[in-house]
Amino acid sequence: MLCTNIATTLGHLDEHSRNVIMGHARSGTFAYYVSVRDDTQFAFMETPARDALLKLACNSSLTRDASAPQDLTEPQKRSLEYDQELNRLKRECQGIRSDLIAEFHQLNKARCADPGRYNANRNLQNKVKARRKKIHDEAKEKVRAEFFENIGNHIIDQNYQGNPMKFEPDMSHIQPERKELADLEFKNRDVDTVDDAELIEDRIRSLELRLRLHGLHVPKALRKRVRFESMPLIKSEPQSFPWKSATGLECPACLGVPHTHPVAKQFEYSRKDALQRHFRTHRLPKTFPKGRQCDIPSCSEVLFTLPQYMLHQAECHNILL
Repeated sequence: MLCTNIATTLGHLDEHSRNVIMGHARSGTFAYYVSVRDDTQFAFMETPARDALLKLACNSSLTRDASAPQDLTEPQKRSLEYDQELNRLKRECQGIRSDLIAEFHQLNKARCADPGRYNANRNLQNKVKARRKKIHDEAKEKVRAEFFENIGNHIIDQNYQGNPMKFEPDMSHIQPERKELADLEFKNRDVDTVDDAELIEDRIRSLELRLRLHGLHVPKALRKRVRFESMPLIKSEPQSFPWKSATGLECPACLGVPHTHPVAKQFEYSRKDALQRHFRTHRLPKTFPKGRQCDIPSCSEVLFTLPQYMLHQAECHNILL
């Protein structure tokens, strides 16, 4: 009788109460793991219902399940392009754009000559982006909702078949030196049984790795883009760079920064406009009073103005800034 009263009093939690227990706004997903309205966890765990919920919530953030889909797959993203409303907006935008180019040859000329149609084209482009983002977010929420609705049955079924769920995180964006440092400093061992000489060696190695990491800076904008999985740890010799870039998508200013990671230095951007936006973040001055040597390692040309620097990169190294 006491258990029934506790379940009646504490089991029927509203959304606000679940937010307080879980600590974040997506606590509604918690109901897929534990039946909140008819909580029998306390009877099985031999603890009060509120304590059972708190312990379970504190030990694992269920709505941040590592095996849950974090984004749509590539086939799912491609299927979004078949949306009728999106295709209609894309056709209208392409039609106006083609007419402007046919009449004025360049969109920049159409901005002054026919601002009405030019603005209509820009508005349609913004609508295409907004529509694509809307259907992407809706599809992502649908995938996550379907995952959490069936997660309990899926876990039980996999465990029954002897195939427990496993999650392999994507560690390709983590520097190999950081992995080595983490493996060194977070060894699962009893220090009372470890020789003092081994502990001192590990400490010295840890300091060496920290000094090495200090000299291998990765810009914040590239920390989620650069992949280190196929790269050796550190090369002491200077990194070579061809005289003419094959893709024209590398940033020459990054090549001249001495403490940047070698892979981050030669990172290839997806498009030329992305490279140009990144290059502007270096905020190079308009003039170089003392001269600035070209940042390409094999080039010794000295330049004195920013336009001269950009022209030199385009003509000599095939990099358009």
